[in-house]
Amino acid sequence: MTPAALRTLIAADARVLWRDPLLVWMTAMPIGMAALIRSVVGVVENMLGSSFDLSPYYPLIMGGYLMTAPGLIGFVVGFLLLDERDTGTLRALRVTPLPTTQYMAYRIAVPLIAGTLATMIGYRFAGLSPIPTAALAAIAAVASLSAPLLALVLAAASPNKVAGFAVVKVLNAVNLLPIAAFFVPPPMQYMAGVLPTYWPMRALWSVAMGAPYWPFLAMGGAVGAVAVLLAARVFHRRLMAS
Repeated sequence: MTPAALRTLIAADARVLWRDPLLVWMTAMPIGMAALIRSVVGVVENMLGSSFDLSPYYPLIMGGYLMTAPGLIGFVVGFLLLDERDTGTLRALRVTPLPTTQYMAYRIAVPLIAGTLATMIGYRFAGLSPIPTAALAAIAAVASLSAPLLALVLAAASPNKVAGFAVVKVLNAVNLLPIAAFFVPPPMQYMAGVLPTYWPMRALWSVAMGAPYWPFLAMGGAVGAVAVLLAARVFHRRLMAS
């Protein structure tokens, strides 16, 4: 992709975001949620005092954040895709010099990068269950595969923007479902691995406990990448090639 094409795509996305306050709000939510977690957990701990130790559940709380932050970025990009479909931009792309493969690469790379950065910044700001920076970067990157995945599924499954909000609720519930695995011991816990979001959560729980986490991270990267490629194929068939 040429720098000029990249600038054009970024400028087009910026215009859509600028005229939609809801999308701007959703883009800022990962940091806002981190601030909320930091303050709410502090208030709850002060209320509980010494009667209950909340710290063993920090990895659980941050596991939820780990998937919510990139998920929000994915939903924003998904609505951008719906806007492009409704305005005919996707059809127009077929007669431009920009190959659809490069456009799809852009739509996958942007939420992946943005999700990774937002997750890392928000995780550090929340201040719970600190882990080494290298581990955080790797886990955030794998978790952020959910951003392009959710964006593509949202765009392919929603007939319009109004219906998109209902689809978002379903996808968000599925995205966070593996949190329940925290309370299930292995090997039964691994049944949650059918969902790509389980593996980065499991990697986070492992590194927080000082246990090996790379096997879970590798599995998460493989499962997440396959899921993204399948979603991209479905999106291309239903929208780009229609």
